[in-house]
Amino acid sequence: MTENTDDTVQNRSEIAFVIDAKDTNPNGDPLTADNEPRIDSVTGQCVVTDVRLKRYLRDQLVEDGHVVLIANPNDDVLTREEMYDAVEEKMGVSTEDAEPEELLEAFVETAADVRYFGATISLDTELADDLPDQFEGPVQFNHGRSYHEVARNTESKQLATVIANPDDDEEGGKKDQGTFATDNRISYGVIGFGGRINDNAAADTRLSETDVERLDTLCWRALKNQTVTRSKAGQQPRLYVRVEYKRDGFEIGRLNDRIGVASDLPEDEIRGTDDFHLDVSELVTALADNEARIDTVHVTADSAVDFALPDGETGDRETFYAALRDALGADSVDAYDVYKRYAN
Repeated sequence: MTENTDDTVQNRSEIAFVIDAKDTNPNGDPLTADNEPRIDSVTGQCVVTDVRLKRYLRDQLVEDGHVVLIANPNDDVLTREEMYDAVEEKMGVSTEDAEPEELLEAFVETAADVRYFGATISLDTELADDLPDQFEGPVQFNHGRSYHEVARNTESKQLATVIANPDDDEEGGKKDQGTFATDNRISYGVIGFGGRINDNAAADTRLSETDVERLDTLCWRALKNQTVTRSKAGQQPRLYVRVEYKRDGFEIGRLNDRIGVASDLPEDEIRGTDDFHLDVSELVTALADNEARIDTVHVTADSAVDFALPDGETGDRETFYAALRDALGADSVDAYDVYKRYAN
């Protein structure tokens, strides 16, 4: 294992990231006939894979001007071969003249997504021959799940796609031929992802403190900026919490499971932020119980959400922030505005 350097992440972190999805298909299942939303058949919860979330994050990295290895094929970005050329250019020397450690440093400095999520190196190039077969990503997310049973839209429509028929019509022109698919969506879902940043794996990809600080705005901005297709529009970030621990290898584990929704409505009748409180009471209690092992809680919340807190208290995001400060001390809570931080 590579030793940590001064700018490599030293502290382990856990992440809870909560979004909501309204009249949209957060993550279709391509194995179904009409790309239906992924629904747990037992609980009725909507499921969103970590791969879907990482695609948003990678696309946002590209929009921010970074190079990624696992690029979106629909984007005008560097091919993998071009990215390897960029590595050589960054080094200023040919890969034939470079030491393996130099290649590794230049590669992970160039490929932002590899620093976060790792990668399998499969290209048959001189550069690839001198890199590890696989980078283990220090940033990992689990599948997102809605905190409640979701309803599917009853007004889903049939989509018609018109394509040209190669058979000529009587006048020698092209005939049009239509195909049909069902536009499947959920009515509403509050979906929570859990993530972690592993300090040990960070040493191998050189994940830096700057990279982690970027992640604190990247998740939020990616959901705002990258959910632009007609099936993905309607998703919003609602809460991001990163718990940065002290350097003893400790973590609470699955912070997203300590969040829920509190509503007087049946679960499948929730349709928006006015219908529930985001219940963070268990999260606040768990953080308070482990105060001695927590360095800083980095948190941002949306103003549209109200929270349920310990001891039956409810309130807006400022009330939530105040509850965290009471539990951990003001110096241990970093409550921030995403766009002000990104601008700086």
